[in-house]
Order: sequence, then C-alpha cells, then structure tokens
Amino acid sequence: MIRTAQILLTLVTLQTGFVPLIADLNPSHIFHDGWLPHARFHTMWAIMVGAGLALYVLVLTWAPADNRASRLRYASAPGCIFLGAFFVAFFFIDDFGGALTDVDDPIQFFGFDGNLFAFSIAAVVQGVGTVIAWNAADA
Repeated sequence: MIRTAQILLTLVTLQTGFVPLIADLNPSHIFHDGWLPHARFHTMWAIMVGAGLALYVLVLTWAPADNRASRLRYASAPGCIFLGAFFVAFFFIDDFGGALTDVDDPIQFFGFDGNLFAFSIAAVVQGVGTVIAWNAADA
C-alpha cells in the first residue's frame, strides 16, 4: 500500500506543482498585457511556491527513510492544502470577480471547466493517497 500512496501523491504533485509552472508562463497569465505588475508578481510567487512544495513532496515521498509511512503522512499535507485553497478560491470566485480560465480562450473537458475538472480529479487522487498514507503502518 505504501507504493500506491507514493504513486498517487506523485501524480497529484506533478499536476499541481509542475503543470502550472509550464501552463501559466504564457500571455494569458504571467505575461498578460492587462495584468498589473503587482498581480504578475503574485502569480509568479504562487507558481514558485507550488513548484517548491512539489519538490518537497517528491523528496519526502521517494527519498530513503526508515519510517516511510510517517514521511508519506507529511508528504500528503501540501497537496491537501494546495487543493483545499483552490476550492476555497472557487467557492468565493464571484466575491472577487475571478474566473477559472481565460474568458477569451476557455478550456473545457466533457462540458466542464478544464481547471475545475482537472483539480477535482486531483482532489480525489490526493484524498485516496492521503487516506492510504495515514492508514499505512510504519515499517
């Protein structure tokens, strides 16, 4: 079960920590002409925090350890925080005038917003990986 948790947490980590690093360095985000410079700074900062936490999770998940289950419990926390923050922002999106995707070029999967679809799947995978990690016995 430890290996299953490692794989699930890694998949979510790659999606939440590194895909935004690639996907958001473009004219619809960091290089958007209409964004204020301070908003660009915050976006780059958030992207780098996500990538840094992803590296932390990967090290905790795969580096040799005497108590791998304990390490996986620590590794599960950043993904829960990241995805939890996404859904908090989603639930309050109307309050701050946000949008899930670029309104001029929305990404859709099966009729759903691409970000909501992808992060919903990530949340399920993260949840399963977290439950497995917290129920695994230390070796």
